[in-house]
Amino acid sequence: MLNHAFMIRKMTVRDLDKLMVIENESFSLPWSRQSYEGELQNAYADYLVCDWAGEVAGYIGMWTVMEEAHLTNVAVASKFRGQGIARTLMLTQERQARQKGASMMLLEVRPSNQAALKLYSGLGYIHAAIRKNYYSDNQEDALIMVKHLHEDNDVDLISEHRVGI
Repeated sequence: MLNHAFMIRKMTVRDLDKLMVIENESFSLPWSRQSYEGELQNAYADYLVCDWAGEVAGYIGMWTVMEEAHLTNVAVASKFRGQGIARTLMLTQERQARQKGASMMLLEVRPSNQAALKLYSGLGYIHAAIRKNYYSDNQEDALIMVKHLHEDNDVDLISEHRVGI
């Protein structure tokens, strides 16, 4: 459970230096800084950070096109893991997706990423399909997971932490 030192807010270009440290420690195929700069200009993209006293503790991104939201990435700095940040970021992004008219969220995840699979399953995501040889570093498949977004699976995030979006 997050404490009051944490705040979820929109990502800005000022966050990118700190974000890139987390990106590189979290992914074997990290996105470039230029990719994130482009995403911040993308009208279909929404990126959030979990801010802890000015430090980026984690981040999440999604694209929303019509009724479908696509989670692009979620990561938490190693020193902040295990505190519910990824879960809170996911729930906050799901709420935003619903507000934009999305009825479902989808994502790709490595079958070897057991921590992510546990998080997504615990949030109600189900396995829908496989993208063969999706990851170029080792040709690992991607599991496609989906969740239907309904008001009844919304969580009162305001009581858990400050949301500044």
